Amino acid sequence: MKNISMLAISLLMVISCQKKELQKEHLSLNLPRGFEQTLIYTSSTDGNSNGGMNEATEVKFHVDSVDKNSNYYITGEIMRMTFNQKMFGEEVHFDSREPSDSDDGLGEELKPMINNPFTFKIDKFGNILEKQKFTKEASDESSLSTYNIIPFAFPRETVEEGFTWKVDTSNPLTKSIMPVTSSFTYKGTKDNKVEFAINSTMKGVEEVMKDTDIKGKYVFDGKTKALISAERNMPVQFGGGTATFTITPKIEGF
Repeated sequence: MKNISMLAISLLMVISCQKKELQKEHLSLNLPRGFEQTLIYTSSTDGNSNGGMNEATEVKFHVDSVDKNSNYYITGEIMRMTFNQKMFGEEVHFDSREPSDSDDGLGEELKPMINNPFTFKIDKFGNILEKQKFTKEASDESSLSTYNIIPFAFPRETVEEGFTWKVDTSNPLTKSIMPVTSSFTYKGTKDNKVEFAINSTMKGVEEVMKDTDIKGKYVFDGKTKALISAERNMPVQFGGGTATFTITPKIEGF
């Protein structure tokens, strides 16, 4: 009887180990040539005593080719941009599809970026190998680094549930004064969806702003690793409220 019990325990341990092994995953893009996806990037504030804002950018991506090393050559195109702000009693409105007299010069700055294809190259993990560059001349290309077909690069290591790694996710324009460090955690794969949690800290400015904690979640398709949804939230230190950043595939009506 004792031998039977020991055998049963051993079998349970083997099965448990096998199950744990099955949870490991090597994360990389599996997008075919010709794959297209349109993503909506949004930012908004809510509950701020100074006012509020919301902006949205529609970007269409097309996989032009995939080479033998699984590097992706991609063309992106900003199809539409909107911006609405009401702060301290003043309002600003911009929609690239509409003529506007109340955009405070945003139209002149943003319109050269719209319907102006840009190209870039990434590896199968999402790392930028060749930076985003407009095919036609535009005034500013610095903001293009925001637009990748996936919002962050996957780790090269094989991962399992709970795997965490750190990345510098600073905005290149503000990195010198407000660097951002992020921790990504692989939450596992369920129902053909891959999920990650993100916890970031944006360094404050001495005697002006404290460090800010940012939390969020990213979900990808289990097979292709195409983005399904992304959301980050952070408190707003001036005026209160919350700032929310999202990336979602285009839906009807935008």
